[in-house]
Amino acid sequence: MKKIYLLCNLLFLCAAMNFTYAQVSMRSLIKGENGKSASFTRLSPDKQQDFIPSQAKSLLGIDANSDLVLMNTDTDQLGEVHHRFNQTYKGIPIENSMYIMHTSKNKLTGMSGIIVLDFDKQMAQRTITSTLSPANAVQAALSYVHAETYAWQDTVLENQVKSRSGDINSTYYPIATLVWYSPGKQIEPGDLHLAYKVDVFAKKPLSRAYYFIDAQSGQVLGKKDELFYSDVIGTANTAYSGVQNIHSDLVSGTYSLKDLTKGNGIHTGSAVTSNYYTSATANWNLTGADQYALDAHYGVSQTYDFFKSKFNRNSINNSGYALYSYVNDPATNETNVGAYWNGNMVFGTFTGSGAGITSIDVTAHEITHGLTSFTSGLIYSYESGAMNESMSDIMGKSVQFWSKPADINWVLGNDMNWLIRNMANPNQYSQPDTYLGTYWYAGSVDNGGVHTNSGVGNFMFYLLVNGGSGTNDIANNFTVNGIGLTKADAIIYRTETVYMTPTSQYADWRTACINAATDLYGATSNEVVQVKNAWFAVGIGAYGSLPCTGTKIP
Repeated sequence: MKKIYLLCNLLFLCAAMNFTYAQVSMRSLIKGENGKSASFTRLSPDKQQDFIPSQAKSLLGIDANSDLVLMNTDTDQLGEVHHRFNQTYKGIPIENSMYIMHTSKNKLTGMSGIIVLDFDKQMAQRTITSTLSPANAVQAALSYVHAETYAWQDTVLENQVKSRSGDINSTYYPIATLVWYSPGKQIEPGDLHLAYKVDVFAKKPLSRAYYFIDAQSGQVLGKKDELFYSDVIGTANTAYSGVQNIHSDLVSGTYSLKDLTKGNGIHTGSAVTSNYYTSATANWNLTGADQYALDAHYGVSQTYDFFKSKFNRNSINNSGYALYSYVNDPATNETNVGAYWNGNMVFGTFTGSGAGITSIDVTAHEITHGLTSFTSGLIYSYESGAMNESMSDIMGKSVQFWSKPADINWVLGNDMNWLIRNMANPNQYSQPDTYLGTYWYAGSVDNGGVHTNSGVGNFMFYLLVNGGSGTNDIANNFTVNGIGLTKADAIIYRTETVYMTPTSQYADWRTACINAATDLYGATSNEVVQVKNAWFAVGIGAYGSLPCTGTKIP
């Protein structure tokens, strides 16, 4: 009996030692610079181990005051499971933290994103009691925004949010919640402030952003835009997709522009009244400005079908998120905004003609902003914001080519003759086709040039699809052999939904593309080589070599 007891103790001790070793080993594998994890870690087979989400904190050996909170779990088309976590410190979320743990057959195969491994030594002593009240934090944010009119002061907008939520108490009036916030472009362990996060939606001038208010001083530390838009006003006079089949909803003899066959529905209403567009027949024939509601309804429907048929995704959150569009918004002319995403799609009109800004690549572009908000969460400023815009341009054109295969044109807005960006030749509209090259914008206007520097990602995607050769702005000669739209779409979609996180930069997107191509087509595949070639062509990374086989992918 004594021998059995000693044996049990020995086994328990061995198990404890192995678990402790796993912690130390895993922490050393993911360790990056400045107290943070590396952005990407791929585990070799001998380092892979069983994974239970509730044990993520222990497995990685993070600070005792910190935790990893599971946000969601997704299973991809390869059968791999991806667990997306948010990091907290003393129970309070760390803004912009996201860590994705990738598993196959319950084995941990890799990680991506950024978490803090070594907090500033003073963090443990820092109080989490604010001297500023939530109400005062809201007032500080409102004083900073200083808008003429806010969304909660507008009856139409307030009715929209009540209608969508089914709660008569729903409102756009902001609330304040506590977070840890690092004011720079990246999370820095030594620069985390206790702050209130305040969502302010202004109607005039139009804006929507989270403002971060220091919980002690009331100072505005920074903001994160939540309104993603198309930024040029032009002229157009035509409807854009001809006669198409659409779904609508029949109630008491009246058809409403509502498609309930897709997720939790596709809903199209007037931005002026918030009411659904209606018809006496299922064969819709709206006239004047109302006709553009049909373009929006059709474009959103096609975008849903694209993601469903290509990637088996049920709307932007993969759980049937209801897609609401509001059409012919007159306020867009006042703000020089064509169309935007603010949790819903809002489509404006062209100055002069009054034509709706509702072509299929624009509708798909705005919905992809919604997809980004539910997946990578790319911050809408500077490089991450340019990548956010590029992701929407890429998927906007991909939906157009899928829905209208006879309309292969790489200029954004071509159906409306609203020519704003050329993915095949970004320089045509003063966008860079090379990282830090000609037309690269280094200022702060337009959220740090999100609609300008997106040209780099756009041109990379064009080359990955079609191929091409030339000399870029940093004098590198390149040749890319295109892999076609289907494979390029699959790679980009996987970077968005599996690998990238809010603070990802262009170099991270390249690594994510290599990882995605490796997952889909193999580490020694032509697809991996061409991904590297396409990024080399736009000035990022090495040319045509195969990915590394170590624990970290550069």
